[in-house]
Amino acid sequence: MKNDKYKILVLSDLKEKSAQALSYAAKLSNEIDANVELFYVKEATEIMQTENPLSAMRILSEVCNQTDKKVKDLVTPISKQNYIKIKTTFAFGNVKNEIKNSINMSQPDMIIMGERKQKRFNFLGDNITRLVKNNFEGVVFVATDKTILDSKGKVSLDNLGLKNNIANYNVKDELMA
Repeated sequence: MKNDKYKILVLSDLKEKSAQALSYAAKLSNEIDANVELFYVKEATEIMQTENPLSAMRILSEVCNQTDKKVKDLVTPISKQNYIKIKTTFAFGNVKNEIKNSINMSQPDMIIMGERKQKRFNFLGDNITRLVKNNFEGVVFVATDKTILDSKGKVSLDNLGLKNNIANYNVKDELMA
């Protein structure tokens, strides 16, 4: 059975702008009747700093529990405030590969990311925004402090340029059918 609801994927690093991006996705989901999924990935090398397999398993278990709590602490108030259920997933591994896998598995109609501070000396950079744009053909939105809400605190689809295009997200699927 095909789900007719739109799907919004929020890519998060669980830092200060994550709540802003997730809140924006929740408000948008109420406007367009969409499901929201939060995805968080952490580099595996940041977790594993031991060669002992038993210690590694214990550390991984602790990090999973801490991450799950952190994600729930972020999602629960926003979910309750906006009366929506937010699906959460997280992974440990290569950040870019895990994001690509999440996009492929989730098949979202829109991806929302939080604004990140520009690093002073970022010669190589991780450039997650470019990765997402290169691997996703739909709408990619970066939530900023200047996020566009109307006077009632609702998402302004008109200001986003989506008001007339919201029905066109899945046009390629309809053309292939």
